[in-house]
Amino acid sequence: MAGAAGGVLAVLGVMAGLGLPSDAEPPVTVAAAMMPLAAPSCSVNPVESDATDVALFLDGDVSGRERSALASALDEDPRVATVFFQDRSAAYEKFRELWADSPDFVAAVSPQDLPESFRLRLVNASQFTSFRSDYLGEDGVHDVLGRICPVGAAVGGVQ
Repeated sequence: MAGAAGGVLAVLGVMAGLGLPSDAEPPVTVAAAMMPLAAPSCSVNPVESDATDVALFLDGDVSGRERSALASALDEDPRVATVFFQDRSAAYEKFRELWADSPDFVAAVSPQDLPESFRLRLVNASQFTSFRSDYLGEDGVHDVLGRICPVGAAVGGVQ
């Protein structure tokens, strides 16, 4: 199961920049449906530098100890203005909302198929490159994606 989740997360990272309209046909794979959709006022594609908002995706087999260590590190990181955790259940609820018009597709996915993540806003967008570099090497982190968002957008730059 951990291998499958890791594979899903790998596809997530590659496809995360694509935005799907709410009236889109269901994607061919569950991974495509799980990619974060950019909030309407944020950049559609992830950026390599100067991101204001970050989605930090966890490995499918992240341990409780690794998750807690990441939460503490993010809470104490002076580059982070706001942070919240999205567990699999919350990710699944969002998935169900986004794909409500495709009940068969929703029925084929379970909360365990979706990744946990931390969503955050940085104090200064110019800190994203170093932030991403620092956290990509941490245990339990699969990917770190940044977006450019205005102050009033949803934290993390995703819907």
